[in-house]
Amino acid sequence: MAKDPAEQLNRIGHKAELLVTRYSLMKQENKRLRAELAERDAEIMALKGSLEHLRLEVEHLRISSAIAPDTATLADTRAFIANLVREIDACVDDLIRDV
Repeated sequence: MAKDPAEQLNRIGHKAELLVTRYSLMKQENKRLRAELAERDAEIMALKGSLEHLRLEVEHLRISSAIAPDTATLADTRAFIANLVREIDACVDDLIRDV
């Protein structure tokens, strides 16, 4: 049980070196992962901005399609305007004849 103290110190020294090496590797890995996390966070923020822009665009498209006239309404409006133009032309012709 009682080993040579020098041998015990030597074993403890090797274990301490191993721990220091592992600690150094873990610090490097931690640094790399934190940098990767920062990149992912920036990527997430960019995607959130893009998503918000696309949501706004979808909302605008919904609104514009809701207020856009359908084909029947458009045809009725054109016919109504054409009728008004004919009436205005007739009124102008009457005014010209009366002068």
